[in-house]
Amino acid sequence: MNDIDVTHLVKFHDNDGEHLPLIECVCGDKSDPWDFILGIYREWARECPKCGRKLYFRNDIRIYEVADAD
Repeated sequence: MNDIDVTHLVKFHDNDGEHLPLIECVCGDKSDPWDFILGIYREWARECPKCGRKLYFRNDIRIYEVADAD
């Protein structure tokens, strides 16, 4: 899988579980929140109606322990 990380080229709102409202595509096409929704499954990637790019998203949560400098 050679998918391209385009996170820095799009705009989106907060996700709701397995759904992410994309508000601006890589190509600059804009949508109202929740009109163009991406999912987490690559095989169900959504196609931008303007440029045809197929997009999906992944959650990347990291948990950190506080390491005091004492």
